Amino acid sequence: RPFASSRQSRSTVRQPNSGRSSRRPGSSRPARLELVERDTGATRLGAGLAIQPNAMRALRQLGVAGAVQRAGCVISRFQYRDQHGALLCDVDLPGLWGDTGPFVGITRDALRRALLADRSRCRLGAVAAVAQRADHVVVSFADGTSAAYDLVVGADGINSVVRRCTTDLSGPTYAGQMAWRSVAPIGS
Repeated sequence: RPFASSRQSRSTVRQPNSGRSSRRPGSSRPARLELVERDTGATRLGAGLAIQPNAMRALRQLGVAGAVQRAGCVISRFQYRDQHGALLCDVDLPGLWGDTGPFVGITRDALRRALLADRSRCRLGAVAAVAQRADHVVVSFADGTSAAYDLVVGADGINSVVRRCTTDLSGPTYAGQMAWRSVAPIGS
């Protein structure tokens, strides 16, 4: 699900209630932002997602943080426990992250709906190819269309099409990092 910043400046992305627009780095020209979602049909079931505060800050700049926060659940604490339930560590997330943004738990389907609410900045369809040009990147889509962008960010998972198109073809390798899964009671 790559995020891209389009070369065409037909519109700007405004932050809610701020009047400011996103700008290209080193440019006074407003950036036109576009989300590309590869799943065009019914979404698959899956685990919930943790939207870190720094990602919520980026979503705020895109004007969609409010929709994402409303669709999910703000998580204010992490508690690590041993196999018997004894508390090992208690982390106050707002205290840790400060004004960066909230930590949001959300299902993939709810995140997709929140991001696709503004269809003027969203494109449904799979990325087929990515090609670097002298001053831009061309993304070709599975439906035969293409678009030019100043910046393409591939956030399309472990089997990333964007990575496959832009770097070597080797698969992911273990880098000594681990991911933690958790269970969170979420009240209504």
